[in-house]
Amino acid sequence: MSGMDPQSHASGKKLCEEFDAIYFDLDGVLYRGLNAVEGAAETISEISERGCGVAYVTNNASRTPDEVAAHLGELGIAAKPSEVVTSSQVAVDILQQHVPLGGRVFVVGGGGVEEALKVAGYVPSRDSRDCVAVVQGFGPEVSWRDLAHASYLIQGGAIWIATNLDTTFPTDSGIAPGNGSLVDAVRNAVGRGPDGVGGKPDRAMMERTIAAVPGERPLLVGDRYDTDIAAGVAVGIPTMLVLSGVASATDVWRANLRANYLCDSVQGLILTYQEASINGEDYVCGGAKATFEAVDMCVRARGGTRLERLRAADSLKWAMVIQVGLDAFTEGQITLDLDGS
Repeated sequence: MSGMDPQSHASGKKLCEEFDAIYFDLDGVLYRGLNAVEGAAETISEISERGCGVAYVTNNASRTPDEVAAHLGELGIAAKPSEVVTSSQVAVDILQQHVPLGGRVFVVGGGGVEEALKVAGYVPSRDSRDCVAVVQGFGPEVSWRDLAHASYLIQGGAIWIATNLDTTFPTDSGIAPGNGSLVDAVRNAVGRGPDGVGGKPDRAMMERTIAAVPGERPLLVGDRYDTDIAAGVAVGIPTMLVLSGVASATDVWRANLRANYLCDSVQGLILTYQEASINGEDYVCGGAKATFEAVDMCVRARGGTRLERLRAADSLKWAMVIQVGLDAFTEGQITLDLDGS
């Protein structure tokens, strides 16, 4: 966890009032596919009106910052390209540690990868001939041929940088394979991993974001433990997990990291945040109570809303970790029942 106590802000206040800079993941947080998450535009508007800095930090490498800002604008979310940080930009930063500017680089992915290479001073190419490096990011048009030519180059000694390793991402229709799944295909062909990875949870991604929109009390909002929450932990800033994207209640229960805050969606930022608190050996949140039943090796949460039950259960889980160890939860030895049956 980060150094901030998740119970530290005053009761009854809106969560957004506690922070002066909020960094948002995009896929599954502000939108799914081409459609906005309900309430996202209103949330960003209220946060901005309060004078809070906002940045958009995405592992999706398929689009340029200009395109991301334009898409957000279409969804009613005012965004400047300078507030957008993509994994393509960070991947190209890493590439500079291996390959001098001006080198010819094979592009796997969308226009975001190509634009980031061009802005930095490389020669992006969709033709693998004479390329000294490969930068691999997601793009809906990525083909077997792209992955094959990338593999041939890497086997021949080319530097290989991946924009990110997200195995999946949320769309309007469901969960789809992400760049990490395509990176694994190349990994299987060449017998090794990339020389560098640009996206969250890499510290470089968050350092670039913090530099773009600095704050003394920042918050990172995301929908994944392995990238978003881990990125916040890596740089020591509080995190908020939303359940509008990839993560589910099961993921919360089995996570080996703890998000400081749990919300159904970004709308939780502009609502009064209901904390969980200890009550004897149990934890309560609003009308919910979570209890450990040793006979069944189960934490059962009853009453309140489903989110209140999850918050109470999560707090009980982390209180119990000291005694029973984290493996009891990550490996399913202690189960979770949110239905109260």
